[in-house]
Amino acid sequence: MIEIEVPATSANLGPGFDCLGIALSLSNIVRIERAARTSLKGCPSQWAGEDNLFLRSFRHACSVLQTSVPKISVEFVTHIPPAHGLGSSASLAVAGAAAALLLHKGADAGTEVEYSGFLRSPENLDFLLRVTADIEGHPDNAAPAIYGGFTAAALAGQEIIVSHSSVPEAWLFAACIPDFNLATSVARKALPDIYSRTDVVHSLSHAVLTALAIQKADLIMLSRACEDRIHEPYRRPLIPDFEIVETTCRAQNAAAVWISGSGPTILAVFETSVPEKNEKSLESAIAERAQHSWRTVFLHADNLGIRAHKIHEEEL
Repeated sequence: MIEIEVPATSANLGPGFDCLGIALSLSNIVRIERAARTSLKGCPSQWAGEDNLFLRSFRHACSVLQTSVPKISVEFVTHIPPAHGLGSSASLAVAGAAAALLLHKGADAGTEVEYSGFLRSPENLDFLLRVTADIEGHPDNAAPAIYGGFTAAALAGQEIIVSHSSVPEAWLFAACIPDFNLATSVARKALPDIYSRTDVVHSLSHAVLTALAIQKADLIMLSRACEDRIHEPYRRPLIPDFEIVETTCRAQNAAAVWISGSGPTILAVFETSVPEKNEKSLESAIAERAQHSWRTVFLHADNLGIRAHKIHEEEL
């Protein structure tokens, strides 16, 4: 049996709409092995059919590899909340592509280092990104899930240009996760078709500065650059309590606050590690004023990206 682990992601990072993202220390795990028939365990019944995102990506990857689609037993251990802007869909699409690659070409890999090393070869990273972008439609969530750390990705015709770097380990990210969902399709429909030149220039300049701030580990620059006019002004009304969560995070010295992906999770970044008790402190401060229930999870950046290893029955 092979275990594939894919980290959560936060896309956009404020002004980096559909191009910037980071990987976070929260993961979905998928365990696979060849079987007499394909079966899915550990996922809700409404997602356990042929349209399962993992299976769609798995079949597409097999098609790209020009190999038959094998029967597999799949077990999901999910920690990334779906429909909350933390890359749950991308993690499953990435895992599906990785499963096809490992079963088709990775038979000789036997240890965690060998499996992960196999997936992280330049040609296999490129394969995972292309397959997942085909499924997702854009690479901003897939790229950090695959490469880890901070990524910038762009479509250039049939190619995907991607650059990645590590995120400082000392940075702490507070994921403020509400008790309601926000479908990506709804968040997309809220965006206008036309933007002013002023807003476009603003977002371009701030996206570049945001990328440089992360690469330079400069939270002061990030706090000044992380401001968006392309998507956040139109998505904030879709997230009840947004202003309350944002002001509460800033009151506790968050350097920057942004909508994670298309929402409704709100991500805040802090300069230094915060004791575990402060996680409840932030959660309680939000609860005092918010209409909805919000839970706060403190995370670090995941600079490794996708990994895989062989497991045995006694490890389960």
